[in-house]
Amino acid sequence: MPPRQTRLPTPDALLPPILALLAPPAPNAYSAHQKALTTTARLAAAGHAALAADILAQVARELLRLGEAASGAELGARMCEIMGAAGVGVDDKSRASVTQLLALTPAAGPWRKKLVDAAVKWSAAAGGCPTGDPGLHQYIGELYYKDRLFVPAEQHLLASGKRDAAALLADLMFEWSDKGAHDPAPYAIKGTLPFLAQTPPNILPATTFLTRFLSLLSAPGARSHALFKSTLPSQTSFSPPDIHLTSSPALNFLQLALITVQRAPAPGVSGVHARGTDGGVAREWENLVARYRRLSGAHGVLAESEVQEVLDQIGANVFHIPQRGNNDMLQNLMGSLFGGGGGGGAARALGAR
Repeated sequence: MPPRQTRLPTPDALLPPILALLAPPAPNAYSAHQKALTTTARLAAAGHAALAADILAQVARELLRLGEAASGAELGARMCEIMGAAGVGVDDKSRASVTQLLALTPAAGPWRKKLVDAAVKWSAAAGGCPTGDPGLHQYIGELYYKDRLFVPAEQHLLASGKRDAAALLADLMFEWSDKGAHDPAPYAIKGTLPFLAQTPPNILPATTFLTRFLSLLSAPGARSHALFKSTLPSQTSFSPPDIHLTSSPALNFLQLALITVQRAPAPGVSGVHARGTDGGVAREWENLVARYRRLSGAHGVLAESEVQEVLDQIGANVFHIPQRGNNDMLQNLMGSLFGGGGGGGAARALGAR
């Protein structure tokens, strides 16, 4: 007797019975959720991860459209887990399966964050970037920005590192500063220094952010327009091509810092050779930081400990300057900068709106 052939599972056979549970007039979200989980668990165990992920995505979409955020987000997170376990790579198709669910997940409640965390974890493992797929981060940042959730939007736009994400980050910071009505220095620092503190420094998004942010601040109708005194060519081959002289020491410093970082020794050059007999560009960096810290004042944003930690880290990573001490400097900057001087209270109030 010939061996019995096993029929391969197909979405046409497995999906309709689940979706039927969501049909009007009395959709049963709980039953559909449970059936989707049990069905896809069997599929994943049998080596049909792609089919399991596809079924989870389609059922999750229907649940989210019905307003079942908890069930839909949970199936979406499970989809990300299965894709991660199966080694599904990050491409336009797999990224779209995630972003479609994110777009349907409401901002209120914990469900979007649950799905975001699962998606970023999958993309970090499956993509080429250890912090998560840049395109996915940009989409998530845009989503949060549209909902005026500035803190998570900022985090994901910074994590993206793409040019368009940096430009959007500038728009966000301009709006967060009440269009320049509040001291723009902390917002400029949070949008520039994290890129320069990376190894190697990420010049493109830093330049894109700062150029866009200064353009918005200096526009004739902006409340911060009076800060701007004149514009001079940088007289270097580095970005930005022009320097905006302002009455803000921090804004002046960031422009010069961006140019100085681009003049740093090439990767692999030892600290001894980089500094030479006159200190080289490293001495210029130390002098620049010291000068603008004085100009900023004891209570200015450049004197804040979190900012100084990031500047010390840049000095060590980029200019081979020995550090006085180190901890989680970037995390401290992102979490604490608005909590101290230089517009902290205003920023917190705006972030809560």
